[in-house]
Amino acid sequence: MTVPEESIAAPVAAGKLAARRRYRDALRHRDLRLLIAAFLVDDVGSWSYIVVISVYIFDRTHSTQWLAANAACRWGPSLLLASYGGVLADRYQRTTVMVISALASAVLMTGMAVAVASTAPVAYLLVISALSSVAMAPYQPAAGALTPEIVGEQDLSAANSIFSALQSLVVVVGPGIGGLLLLTGRPVISVAINAASFAVAAALVTRLRVRSRGGGSAEESTAQQWLAGLRSLVTQPVAVAVILFCALDSAVYGAATVLYVPLSVRLGTGPTGYSYLLAGSALGGLLGAGVANRLSGASRLAPVIMGSICLQALPFLLTVPVHWPALAAALQVLSGVGMIIVDVLAITSLQRDLPGDVLGRVLGVFDTVVLAGILLASLATGVLLAHADVNVALVAVGIGIPALGLAGLPTLLRADRTSAAAAERLRPRVRLLSELDLLAGADRRTLERLAAAAEEVVMPAGQVVIREGDAADALWILADGQLSVSVNGDGPEPRELPPVTAPGYVGELGLLHGIPRTASVRTQLPSTLLRIAGPDFLSALQVSQPSPSLLSVAGTRMARTPATQPRTGS
Repeated sequence: MTVPEESIAAPVAAGKLAARRRYRDALRHRDLRLLIAAFLVDDVGSWSYIVVISVYIFDRTHSTQWLAANAACRWGPSLLLASYGGVLADRYQRTTVMVISALASAVLMTGMAVAVASTAPVAYLLVISALSSVAMAPYQPAAGALTPEIVGEQDLSAANSIFSALQSLVVVVGPGIGGLLLLTGRPVISVAINAASFAVAAALVTRLRVRSRGGGSAEESTAQQWLAGLRSLVTQPVAVAVILFCALDSAVYGAATVLYVPLSVRLGTGPTGYSYLLAGSALGGLLGAGVANRLSGASRLAPVIMGSICLQALPFLLTVPVHWPALAAALQVLSGVGMIIVDVLAITSLQRDLPGDVLGRVLGVFDTVVLAGILLASLATGVLLAHADVNVALVAVGIGIPALGLAGLPTLLRADRTSAAAAERLRPRVRLLSELDLLAGADRRTLERLAAAAEEVVMPAGQVVIREGDAADALWILADGQLSVSVNGDGPEPRELPPVTAPGYVGELGLLHGIPRTASVRTQLPSTLLRIAGPDFLSALQVSQPSPSLLSVAGTRMARTPATQPRTGS
């Protein structure tokens, strides 16, 4: 049967239009635009600096060992301290952590500029580079934990796709700017620009309106806080599996950083001509961001992630018989698409599934795993190339990484099934919450989190649910039965208000206005209720604005009850 072209083109066009709308929705958030601007300024400056300082060190030492030492000073502290950076991101106000981190880096890079201008010993440069990595350790976990609070659940995958696409662009633009700065013959200019970029990023972060702080306490030790984040992560099997697969994704990237130079030599473009391979991977990242955005809503992540790992790794195997640089670059475009899909799905899954009070610590663990994957794969590839030619290394990446993915696929499938089973168990509660229209703008994941946090309580007739004057600590959802509502106030006798029938809810007034209970509620019939703790309900309101229905009902109920002032003390 012949399918009309319009029937194919229309859904494709609709998908692209929906993706563009999601990007526009995400970019409507002022704080996200500021965060993106800070990211671009910082990363472009850093990438151009890396190129210039590497050439500067090599020109002075004529030694690849000094270059390796510089790379170790840049990546080593990041690997060792990423988890601790996550602890800091949860212990203190996150925008403050980011500002201090960026300003400290600006000061250190200013010191680097002075060292370069005065031709200080190269060892001094390595020390400053290591200290700069230490200073930046908490920046990314803090920024990652802020993103869900800036854009909310609905625009989260679009925001992460934007960051990933821009990161791919920066990988090309930053070194390109660094190459242009090399033409000036004054490396200190690039170092000074990098120092200024950190200062500009700090200034942009100070303009963020969002204020966020994790659950870390200065009274707890670093190890205790880190373990708390790790325990929270372990309770999410999908998140654990995604992080492990992201380590494979990072391993491909780490191997590529070593493979590109000898591959460029084999293709006849010389050791310095590998930039087109890097550009191909970056272009794939740009193209794959939109795909990742659309795939982030998939109900089953296992086939998507496994397919993306294969898409990232197999182009290296297909490059073995290739002798044309253009075709090799095109294969790297495919690899870049696979890489960006895994990255976006991983970070979005963590941001959605983990509580905000431990998210910084979890993202710190995530960064540690990613950096470990990069370093181990780059070292292993270097050892392999010392004993075999580049084609053997290409085969090892192209076959070895998917094989490791297949070995871990049962774990990912089990996590998928566990998540699907949990979602199925929560389905009746989710349906109840959606019918009540408490959170009209909330998406399914937010409702699922509320449903998971709810405690089912079965009460006989005549039992007290809420007592007037008590502290407001929870929202009560009536799934079955009927509730009577009475107000004592200043009158001699309690005043009866209309009963609440299922499905219904009570207890929102005290939570929304921060006041004690304004009425007493009893079960008029045997009833089944869901108790949602106040912090969980209010956290959901931060993700999704209260619906007009909720505000209208709350306003009506407030008008019927006495104006009660918040208590002090207990």
